Amino acid sequence: MERSLVIDSTSSEKYMRVASISIAFYDYILTLPAEWRFYRSQPSFFHISLSCVLFILIRYVSIVTIVVSNYGYFSTNFTQHACQQYYLVAPIFKAVQTMISQIILGVRTFNIARRDRRIGIAILLMYFFLVSVEWFTDISQRAPVVIDGNCTSADAGKTLSTWFFYLAAMLYDIVMVTISTIHLLHYNPLSSRVERLVRV
Repeated sequence: MERSLVIDSTSSEKYMRVASISIAFYDYILTLPAEWRFYRSQPSFFHISLSCVLFILIRYVSIVTIVVSNYGYFSTNFTQHACQQYYLVAPIFKAVQTMISQIILGVRTFNIARRDRRIGIAILLMYFFLVSVEWFTDISQRAPVVIDGNCTSADAGKTLSTWFFYLAAMLYDIVMVTISTIHLLHYNPLSSRVERLVRV
């Protein structure tokens, strides 16, 4: 009975991974024209905006994160020694991807808050603190796991450190959304300031 549940769980995870890859690939193809227009709207190749830089980073770091994670999961050629050298690659890229997405959310929140200096400092302090927590919980106490030639990482400690990683990420998101919502409630929806905000 327990073996059957484990097999069902593994199969479900494989289906979910394949589905997520398919959706990501479809979304990438669908948004290529908009991406090209975004690039063409920049003044020059050497003078691109911060929003364009962040867009490129989140888009392509996310692709690399998906590739390295699923390569390790679906591979059948890993030995224990090879996995020992590879198992942290996916968690590292996941942490980098999270950092970039949080920078985007932080910049957006700072602009919505009318670039208030105190809020900007608070966002920076919170960002660096929670990023430190995320890196520590995502990388520490991880162990390589090889099953049928694949390579994944698992919690080696008694506590699930990955749970704290997602808790820190969600806490940052909740605070940023709360700050943004509070400031957006003060905007007049018919004002030109809202139009500029949408562009930001």
